[in-house]
Amino acid sequence: YTDLSRTHGLDMWRSTVAVVLLISGGPLGAFRFPSPREKREAWDARTIVSNLEDSTPDGIDLVHVNIVWRHGDRAPTSPMAGEKAPEELWTFGGGGWGELSPIGMAQHYNLGKKLFSRYANESRFLSETYKAKEVYVHCTDKNRTVVSAMSNLAGMYSRSKAKVGRDYPDVPSWPTFFVPIPIHTEFADDDHITDPSTPCPRQDDIWKLVKKTEDYKKANGPEAEKVLQYLRDAIGVDDSAITFENLYKIWDNMLVENIWFPDNVSDWYPYYTPEVNAQVQHLNDMSIDMKNGLIVDKDIDGYDLTVEIPTIRGGPLVNDIMSKARGVLQCRLRDSYNQQNGCQDKDHFFRNLKYHVISGHDYTIGAYLTVLGAKTRILPDGGYPPYSAAILTEFFIDSRNGKTDQVFRVIYHDSPDTDFRVITPFVEGCKDDFCPVEVLQNFADKFAPPGGIEKVISMICTL
Repeated sequence: YTDLSRTHGLDMWRSTVAVVLLISGGPLGAFRFPSPREKREAWDARTIVSNLEDSTPDGIDLVHVNIVWRHGDRAPTSPMAGEKAPEELWTFGGGGWGELSPIGMAQHYNLGKKLFSRYANESRFLSETYKAKEVYVHCTDKNRTVVSAMSNLAGMYSRSKAKVGRDYPDVPSWPTFFVPIPIHTEFADDDHITDPSTPCPRQDDIWKLVKKTEDYKKANGPEAEKVLQYLRDAIGVDDSAITFENLYKIWDNMLVENIWFPDNVSDWYPYYTPEVNAQVQHLNDMSIDMKNGLIVDKDIDGYDLTVEIPTIRGGPLVNDIMSKARGVLQCRLRDSYNQQNGCQDKDHFFRNLKYHVISGHDYTIGAYLTVLGAKTRILPDGGYPPYSAAILTEFFIDSRNGKTDQVFRVIYHDSPDTDFRVITPFVEGCKDDFCPVEVLQNFADKFAPPGGIEKVISMICTL
């Protein structure tokens, strides 16, 4: 079968394949996934954001932070075609499909420690102990995002600064210094803000238009069919069991099972060689880009898919982020800079809010980066970011020129063992590390769901 990866650039997987071929000089058998160190080195070698420094000059006042993160390491969310690792094997996190693992808990606990160091220890922006009015956390209605948020917040606030009788009860068996933090969510079918995969008839209709594009026809063409048919034949399933649109299940489950059952995978799935994996990843990456509206053949039946799709998937999110940031900025301008504006005495939420968290998924981050026009630059090889990746959007009042300009900065955090990296210059319309808030507001306006964010549930799901 044709190695489709040749047309899509190299990632760590493809590099691993090439190295093994050179060493062995022959066909490949069982495969392995690169180690965290290898993945880190490969990412550092190709990333375009590695040299962008993270520093805040004097005269820029941090007033609000939004964080969108992906949950940590988990079990597969459901069985794939030809599954050999049934649900009974996934015992961690309470047991079952999609549950967060102890590795995932540790990933977010460590990220929480880094966030606390950044915003409490270094900048003194947040209080050293949990203050309910400062922090608001919203997550999707999935156990793995809830437990990720719990783990992250434990890394932030369950520390020696916490006081018994104030932050946690004076109970001998209570975990030492553990401070419970509230986490907000809503029913999965109603959450069009944090979960781009929420059921939506309009998104289904738009996807039908995507399937008319030349991009889709090319991606799902003869070469793709060779890969799909190979997998169907190897597993013994019919055409509907493995398609271009559900191939992500093969990619995702094989990734997870190689983490947890590396000694079994080659016996369970001897047909899934590194060459096949590279082809599956390439097809999956193309599917991901199209699902986010990153396509060339965009104008179909009078619809601009590069606007229609992000409006559904990332529009509600960027509008929610901006509505909170705008409220906070307005109140800070009134309270600290004596400017009369929309902030009122009754706006206690905005006058105290500092830290707004969205605990979501890889596709939540993908939708946000797409709206910012930055996904293909931050993830140049396609796909989605790794476990516990985070996008930090910081909002400031810039008084360096004797004014009170409102600006924002975007930070990318790839994984708990990497540094925070400025990516603002890769946001469409931004030239420097600090960008006018109007640029982000323009995205919110451009991708606002019909009828406004307050009507998203009733308006967005009709075409």
